Amino acid sequence: MILVVGHKNPDSDSICSAIVASDLLRARGLEATPVRQGEINRETQHILETAGAKQPELRTSVAGEKIWLVDYTDLSQAPDDVKQAEILGIVDHHRLGDVMTVNPLEAWIWPVGCTCTILFNLFKMEQVEISKTNALLMMSAILSDTVGFASPTCTQKDKDAVMVLADIAQVEDLDGFIRSLLIAKTNIEGLTAQELIEKDLKAYPFNGRNVVVGQVELATFDQVQDTVDGMKADLVRRCEEEHLAFAAVMLTDITKATTRLIYAGEWANKLLSFEKDGVLTMENTLSRKKQGWPWLQEHLM
Repeated sequence: MILVVGHKNPDSDSICSAIVASDLLRARGLEATPVRQGEINRETQHILETAGAKQPELRTSVAGEKIWLVDYTDLSQAPDDVKQAEILGIVDHHRLGDVMTVNPLEAWIWPVGCTCTILFNLFKMEQVEISKTNALLMMSAILSDTVGFASPTCTQKDKDAVMVLADIAQVEDLDGFIRSLLIAKTNIEGLTAQELIEKDLKAYPFNGRNVVVGQVELATFDQVQDTVDGMKADLVRRCEEEHLAFAAVMLTDITKATTRLIYAGEWANKLLSFEKDGVLTMENTLSRKKQGWPWLQEHLM
């Protein structure tokens, strides 16, 4: 059995890719099942319900298993015992991280907006029929990761995939589909400061230290006005307890492509000069992968 596992603090692409990649492997005659490393967020729950798909099983240990990684190659985002597993394959759309394998593996890493865009093309290349459920999963993940095609990470391959998948999924009102998805994406009502940070938190090794950067996508900054102080306190706590050099969360208004950065840690003073009236605002910034994290790497050196 092959376990297909997305990253910690799973987002929609991580979950949808695990499900779809498992189906692709089964179409090859292999035994495969999707697993997840954390709880499903509200947007992903909306997608699963729309597609009629089940949540993958929760698994935080993969020791002794054969696995595929989807939507990441950084070991800090993998199960803690991943080095005791055999990695057979990778499908990802991020930078190449620090994963290493003992044996040769199948790896598909493309500079596109979503892992599901790569999987869509693998289905086409291998002439595997795409079910309506998988079409809904893949198009939803692509639209989520590219923020309805608005993100700078979006490529023509992403757009082309959605057009084909929408036809298979029998989605006639694509604009309405995107609106429903973005409403679910920005629904943070009732979440605590800690839950907001963990909603989409990724760890990165950088300059020999550990760094975490989260992102909360919003319809308006007013949604988090009352929890900013709590998030700052939680970032400080994480730095102290987890010995992090830096911890941050990007609060991104997806309607205006503007991000406010909340941050803490011993490297925090490197960013103070970018604040105005005590707030660090990143204009024209939607993507952590292509904009936020590269900017941070440049200024945390």
